[in-house]
Amino acid sequence: MDRSINTYTIQQVSQRAKVSKHTLRFWEKELNGIIVPLRTQGGQRRYTQRHLNIIAEIKRMKKAGLSLNNIKSRFERRKNGLREAENSDKIDMLANQIAEVVKASIYDFLSDDGTKQVN
Repeated sequence: MDRSINTYTIQQVSQRAKVSKHTLRFWEKELNGIIVPLRTQGGQRRYTQRHLNIIAEIKRMKKAGLSLNNIKSRFERRKNGLREAENSDKIDMLANQIAEVVKASIYDFLSDDGTKQVN
């Protein structure tokens, strides 16, 4: 099975997304961390379908009148929201593990035949 990722040059992305190459470079700079193309050994940009989806979303937000600062904030909030959700999942998992340990300790204590003494 071929596991390679289709990549596109900045020219191809410019044509597909109907956005100038200059604008793509500008967004990459201004939206620091939002559009991060892959690079060839020679330093040329290579974009994936994920990048094309992000660019399309940026275009929709721009069309709706949002500034680049607002767009960047929205992407950062979304990114932070995912981190918070991941942290919340980790906290829930840890809480469940602690609950199991406590349940086991209580079960051991209650099922004790009275030979152990409590300090």
